[in-house]
Amino acid sequence: MAGQPHPFLGTGNKLYGLYTPPRRHQGLRGWLSRCRGKLPLPRAWHLRRDVRRIDRLYVSLIAHATGEERESLKAEWEVEREAADEALRGLVTEQLQKKATRLAVSLPLLSSAQWERGFRTSLWYLVPEGTEQVRKAIHEERRRRREIWVPWFTAVIGVLGTLTGLILAYKKG
Repeated sequence: MAGQPHPFLGTGNKLYGLYTPPRRHQGLRGWLSRCRGKLPLPRAWHLRRDVRRIDRLYVSLIAHATGEERESLKAEWEVEREAADEALRGLVTEQLQKKATRLAVSLPLLSSAQWERGFRTSLWYLVPEGTEQVRKAIHEERRRRREIWVPWFTAVIGVLGTLTGLILAYKKG
C-alpha cells in the first residue's frame, strides 16, 4: 500500500478526484488562498483559515470514503487538526503573555497545572482554565488603571462644558 497512490490525494500534494470547490467560491477564495501568505493579516487569521481548510477537505474526503479508508482519513484529520489547534493555542498564549508583561500581571508558574506542552509543536501553552485566569487578571488590572483617571476625565469634561455655557451666556446677554 506504501507504493500505491492515495485514491483522492494522489502521489503529490495536488488533490484530485471527488473534491472540487464550488464554482461560486473560486473567485475570492482562490485569490485569498494564492495571496494568503502575502496579505498583512494577523497570524491568528491564517491559523483559523488553515483549520477551516483542513476541516473542509477532510469532511469531503471522509464523506466519499468507506470502511478502513474512512478510519485512516479520520485519524489523519485528527492529527492535522491537532497540530493547527496547538499552533493557535500557542499564539493565544503568546499574545496573553505580551499583554500580561505590558500590564505587569503575573502569569501562572510553568510548573503548575495551568500549562501544557504541545505534543506536535512542543510549544508550551496555557490550558483553558489558565487562559481564563490570565484574562481575568488582565481585565482587573485594566479596570484598576481606568478607575484612576476616569473621575479626573469626567471632572475636566464637566468644567469645559460649564465654561462653554458661561461664555455663550455672556456673549448672548
